[in-house]
Amino acid sequence: MYLEKRLLVRDFLSEPVPENDLTEFAFHGEEILDQHILSVIPALREKNIAVVDASGTVTGLLILERVAERLVDFIRETEAALTAVLGVTDDVICMIDSQENVTGWNRKAELLYGIKCQDILGRSIHEFFTNLVVTRVCREDHEVYAEYHQPCQDTHVLINSVPIRRDGRVIGGVSAEKDVTEIIQLNRALSRASYQVKCLKEAIQKNEIKRVDPFAKLYGHHPRLKAIVDVARRAAPTDATVLIRGESGTGKEVLARAIHEASDRAGKPFVVVNCGAIPAELFESELFGYEQGAFTGAGPRGKPGLLEMANEGTVFLDEIGELPPNLQVKLLRVLQERVFYRVGGSRPVSVNIRIIAATNRQLEEMVSGGEFREDLYYRLNVISVEMPPLRERRSDIPELLYRFLQEYCQLYGKEISKVEPGVVAALLSYSWPGNVRELKNTVERMVVLAENEVITERDLPKYLQEHALGFAAAREFPPDLTVAAKETEKEIILKALKEAGGNRTVTARLLGVPRSTLYYKMNRLGILNTKKPLRKN
Repeated sequence: MYLEKRLLVRDFLSEPVPENDLTEFAFHGEEILDQHILSVIPALREKNIAVVDASGTVTGLLILERVAERLVDFIRETEAALTAVLGVTDDVICMIDSQENVTGWNRKAELLYGIKCQDILGRSIHEFFTNLVVTRVCREDHEVYAEYHQPCQDTHVLINSVPIRRDGRVIGGVSAEKDVTEIIQLNRALSRASYQVKCLKEAIQKNEIKRVDPFAKLYGHHPRLKAIVDVARRAAPTDATVLIRGESGTGKEVLARAIHEASDRAGKPFVVVNCGAIPAELFESELFGYEQGAFTGAGPRGKPGLLEMANEGTVFLDEIGELPPNLQVKLLRVLQERVFYRVGGSRPVSVNIRIIAATNRQLEEMVSGGEFREDLYYRLNVISVEMPPLRERRSDIPELLYRFLQEYCQLYGKEISKVEPGVVAALLSYSWPGNVRELKNTVERMVVLAENEVITERDLPKYLQEHALGFAAAREFPPDLTVAAKETEKEIILKALKEAGGNRTVTARLLGVPRSTLYYKMNRLGILNTKKPLRKN
């Protein structure tokens, strides 16, 4: 009101001053501009007030009637401006007086609460609402900002509310409410959806994972592989430590994951620790974690190690033969007690984990040479399996080829309908020092580089093209991969029959399949009614 008061007084200062209207001089000077104009009205009721400047020169005259007229105009202008402001704001505005009757109610309030302005103005706010913030701030004389409030059912707002004061006395209150009902409803819907997703995920982990055979990812039907899977299936439901041996690329981690997914720990963490990839000086802090200030560069709050992160799950210690000697004794204690200490810590940390280890080294020789602790070796070697190299189960190559083709065709959006016989021949004749991993990488390369729907010898890596050329001349392969697989399977069965002297029961045992399965395969491949018995040389 101070700015508007100045305009009012200046309006009078611009008027001429009649000589006979001067009844008293008032030496206000500029000070009158810093006072509320209402403070002058009591004096104006008795007499007019002359206005002089700092030098004493009369510059105007204040008359009660003229001041009152100007005040009425000013009030009307202020009311119009306030009405316009209330109309354009996106917030719900409610004003009350000291008797808690409604004195202000904007269009947004009408829309949110369904109460017309003419129906609520002048009436007690308590006729429409209870437990209001605006009445509380008036009674307690304090301000509220961004407070959540639910003024009525199914309506949610964030409210700012302050008292209206005059001369230090509360004469009313005003509240500005932002409607957040839609946000609250969306948040609740999102929470419900998140909970449903969580329940579905738990159901999948408990039920669906059980239905999908985790060991199906170990492609192949070679007897040695089937024997390994059989042992792993029996070990999976227990917490027994498993040691997986085998050359690099034979699928040790795939088997470890299958054991984990077939256990009661499925859905819990499966943490891979590559003992050969972590620098020796960092291994202890990575495996066991560290406390605040344990060493230079340690984080301000410390850090949990890989063992803690795997709690209730499985730790896969790959390349266990590369574990530094100073950590072997600490790992032994974890295996024995499931307890360890963080680096720089004095509090024991307990974990509930299962250990699966893998190695491509001869641990027995390392024990003899003093490179590996004997007691740790026996702790790890509870259940031991050895993954065969791919060169020793060549009969699985056609199936592996088919599986990897499917995987990468889907990944890269390619359609491969045929593999040339020379390609299959090269794959079967190659020694595969990198084992299944090398074969998988080779198939990925061929899918990416194939120019059409047929994989040719040109798509092979150069070191394999020589095998394709040499082997194709020695034998004519079937025209597609399916026939190639059948021919390979047929050869395996015939070879087993020969080894068993034609005895089909023994043949089934050699192949690691039920007798009924052998009969089915022999019938499908057209060798069931072989008249001549096959004898072992």
